[in-house]
Amino acid sequence: MTEARTPTSHPVAAVLRRIPATLAMVAVIVAVGVIWQGLWTPFEKTDLFGTVAYGLPNLAQGMWWTPLTGTFFVNEPWVYLFTISGFWGMAYLEYRRGTRVALAYYWVGQLFAILATALVLFVASQLPWAWAQEQAQALDVGASGGTMACIAAAIGLFRPPWRVRGWLVLLGFVFIAMLFWGAVADLEHLLAVLLILVVDRTLRVQRTTVREQRLIAVISLMVLGAVEIITTLVATDGPFGPTEPASGGFIDLALDLVVIVVLVNGLLRGRRWAWVLVMLLGLFNILVAALVLILITVFSQAQVDLRWDGETELALANGFLWVILLVYLIAVRRAFRAKRKSLLGIQPAPTVDDVKTELRAHGGGTCRG
Repeated sequence: MTEARTPTSHPVAAVLRRIPATLAMVAVIVAVGVIWQGLWTPFEKTDLFGTVAYGLPNLAQGMWWTPLTGTFFVNEPWVYLFTISGFWGMAYLEYRRGTRVALAYYWVGQLFAILATALVLFVASQLPWAWAQEQAQALDVGASGGTMACIAAAIGLFRPPWRVRGWLVLLGFVFIAMLFWGAVADLEHLLAVLLILVVDRTLRVQRTTVREQRLIAVISLMVLGAVEIITTLVATDGPFGPTEPASGGFIDLALDLVVIVVLVNGLLRGRRWAWVLVMLLGLFNILVAALVLILITVFSQAQVDLRWDGETELALANGFLWVILLVYLIAVRRAFRAKRKSLLGIQPAPTVDDVKTELRAHGGGTCRG
């Protein structure tokens, strides 16, 4: 008598059954896009946008429902591609930890991003800060605050060393977007990611291997150089003000890039001299940014721009990025203790005391062929 075989489900179907909340969120967003035609026309140009969008102006007027309604709309048709793909973090989180956990991360992250952004802009707009005053009047829609929180939580589930790598990529993305472009959505993304960073505490760079710590330092330095190139050639409009492409700063850029190329190999090998020189380069950029900030405070942005060789806005933003890199380099300073080898590349012979120390630590024995 043959036993009846139970049909095995397709792997894709098995995965889909474990992410019902993610699929439901995507389905609702797509359905809303079809019903209100946001999939093919800019929703932000419709009359309904001002009623359902969230932001400080609507919240100040008592429109408490906007954080919920604004979640399911998308401002431009092309943004749907990024909105839908951004749900991979929620799907991964739901697959690994269940529907309740994924929904909690999503909605806490979404609501925190919206409300914390409104609070930050409310406080900052009281200062003579043009960027804050402009963004405080802006409205936004979208699910990206929650999806960024879920992406951060999903990265926390990665295995080492991909967990640290994923965290650094995500933090680099949100900080760079905030510093150089700085729209309301960028601030929401940054705050959502920082919330998960503080709550989950899964970013622990000091527990990675020495090789990994050196590699992260090298990549971070190269990314910082790439950012300097891009921001010198592409217009930006962040919290420190707008800049024009190729508008200046070429001397500083060339100097930084030459030094970065020289130092990359030294950092990868863990050389102490490379670490020291990177620290000095970072301190120089930070001091330049501090000087610019002091001059702007004493005089004015326009007066400083007239006499400054390069964009003061880029100097401020780059100085902030260097602060982050220097904090990391200080945290992993023990990874950069390698000394330079002798000219012939031969290590010195061990002394009698070295041999005794090794024997006490590892023992000894004989081996016969």
